[in-house]
Amino acid sequence: MFFCFADPHFKKVNHRRRIISTVLLTEYAYLMKPGGKVYIVTDVKDLFDWEHRHLEEHPLFEECPKQEIEDDPCVKFMSYDTDESIKVRRNGGSIWHSVFKRIEDTSSVPETELLKWFT
Repeated sequence: MFFCFADPHFKKVNHRRRIISTVLLTEYAYLMKPGGKVYIVTDVKDLFDWEHRHLEEHPLFEECPKQEIEDDPCVKFMSYDTDESIKVRRNGGSIWHSVFKRIEDTSSVPETELLKWFT
């Protein structure tokens, strides 16, 4: 799944509309096969921190190590070759990205932790 330069919905009242949220991550985890990846890229640092934190806190996702993604062609494409990334770089902006993987073995996640996310 790719979330490239999503609408940041800056106002706190609109944070529930963000495409990365606790509820939606649970839906994504349900739909994804184990080992599937979630790619996030944005030019808004606050949004990146929000997305990264929510993915990091979810028990069914783990961040891919930097050395694993440094040669990933998808990371290079979304950071350098999309229309939005080209525009951001042309204007001197910064881009933040990260990749998370749907964990393959859920037996290590306590059932009470899973129930908290799926109820």
